[in-house]
Amino acid sequence: MMDEDKRKRILVKLNEMKQYVEDLEMMIPHSVEEYEEDLIIRRACERTVEAAIETVLKVSAMIISSEKMGLPQNEETIFNLLEQQHVISAALSSKLKKMKGFRNLLIHRYEHIKDDLVYEFIKNQVKDFYEFEKTIKSYLSSNE
Repeated sequence: MMDEDKRKRILVKLNEMKQYVEDLEMMIPHSVEEYEEDLIIRRACERTVEAAIETVLKVSAMIISSEKMGLPQNEETIFNLLEQQHVISAALSSKLKKMKGFRNLLIHRYEHIKDDLVYEFIKNQVKDFYEFEKTIKSYLSSNE
């Protein structure tokens, strides 16, 4: 059973992630052409999606720590631990690993990233954040 204070902190972080995602949905243009033409929107979207992914990683690490699931070797194994402990499904684990890889691309290969790929990721993967939120809230509810 998870400590109530830790549970509340996780919920606060989930709400933070949800706010980032809602902000993304409001700022993303309707077409890739509009996205490519507006430097300010591109940078805002890139930074916001990066922050949302960082929050997913933080929530995941908080659960692992709170539930004493072990020490992840690296960020990749964070999702493996959650999957092994039946917190998330294998399918969601795979999506989160891709999300983390995308974040790494934004951070470390920034000058080489193509705007159309960022746009497509944001348009098509936003649902994965909501799936993560729903899954974690369900886990927290079942462990009250």
